[in-house]
Amino acid sequence: MADEDFAGAGEVAEKTYPIRAGEVKKGMIVMLKGFPCKVIEVTTSKTGKHGHAKANITGLDIFTGAKKVDISPTSHNMTAPFVTVSQLQLIDISEDGFCSLMDEAGETREDLKCPDENSPDKELGGRIRKALDSGKEVTAIITKAMDSEVITDFRETDA
Repeated sequence: MADEDFAGAGEVAEKTYPIRAGEVKKGMIVMLKGFPCKVIEVTTSKTGKHGHAKANITGLDIFTGAKKVDISPTSHNMTAPFVTVSQLQLIDISEDGFCSLMDEAGETREDLKCPDENSPDKELGGRIRKALDSGKEVTAIITKAMDSEVITDFRETDA
């Protein structure tokens, strides 16, 4: 018994947790068609000829804003991603659109792009640049789920 190997659970296993489709509510973040989505509508149908009530779940991808729809029996499990939100101080934005960010320990990173017209919030990048150019201290809010990280908001304070 002691020499069993459970390493083959898959890439997604540790990044998600199970949730019954009937327990999904508006505002939750669940996996729809393989993408982490914020639920904007949940409707349920009555039990039919084959005996299962169905949940029709509509959501918006938290990274791209694309609309996704999934239908699942309410008694079956779906997956929901572990989502973390962190805040890093924005130092600069390079010409190619990458942000220089610094954490509390003084460590810097430059691997996140500033939001642009392809982001769910098309004006966010412009507002971040404007706040940075005005000399204010800008804190970027970063959302991480399923190995993807995106700047989703910002907070500005007077320097």
